[in-house]
Amino acid sequence: MAPKNNAPTSSGSTSVASSPAPVKNALNLEVEHAVFTHPELFGEFPTTTYDPIPELPYENRALKADPSFKNRLADATVTHLEPKIGTEILNLQLHELTDSQKDELALLVAQRGVVFFRDQKISIEDQLALDSEKRIKTQALEPVNLWHSDVSYERQTLRRPIVEFEHPVVRTHPVTGRKALYVNAQFTTRINNLSAAESASILRFLHQHIAQGHEFQVRYRWTKDAVAIWDNRATVHYATYDYLPGNRHAVRVTPHGETPYFEITNEP
Repeated sequence: MAPKNNAPTSSGSTSVASSPAPVKNALNLEVEHAVFTHPELFGEFPTTTYDPIPELPYENRALKADPSFKNRLADATVTHLEPKIGTEILNLQLHELTDSQKDELALLVAQRGVVFFRDQKISIEDQLALDSEKRIKTQALEPVNLWHSDVSYERQTLRRPIVEFEHPVVRTHPVTGRKALYVNAQFTTRINNLSAAESASILRFLHQHIAQGHEFQVRYRWTKDAVAIWDNRATVHYATYDYLPGNRHAVRVTPHGETPYFEITNEP
């Protein structure tokens, strides 16, 4: 399941492995356990830890973009998959983008929530090069499936000592100025200044609203070498476990982002 338009930007590409070997899963269904293209990027239980870091400067590339998108879309086919969220771009290779085109892509992702690409000839290094910030985090193991925005429990969302930060329930998007819910069942623990019962009741309502809001949701069918880039500031996502007895192998790169904030404006 692709993101819901509901919070830095993430990209993931799929790859299909060779030399499969049949195994039995928990449901006693025979599945093919493949040798994947990038086994070194599997989730793991790392023992390396890092010291806390200060807040890092952040430059939002979308703010430098040409809003007419004249640098990026000349030869590309652009299809808006749903009215409010989700765009697919064909006939465009991400590893060939210029800096100006990357800026415009960042703006489009901010506006549409998630942008999809197929048949990408893109390496791990190419994915990292899409963002100019320092790479800080490599692997993370996430044990559950929930609608969530990635590592929203960190101040600037980057493996360090257990952290606890306060973020606004509603955040202002730094590019579009729109307001977005910034809660999810995986990371949000409570709403401050409310009783435990009040907080739990409101969060339950908000989580249900996000999970059941089909009118601001898009679903994408993965293919080999497909890439999705979603805006973690204004979307949540859910990886649907519906591909048995096949395998799905995705590589994700998460760039650096700014600290969430709420600004009182006249914007919706």
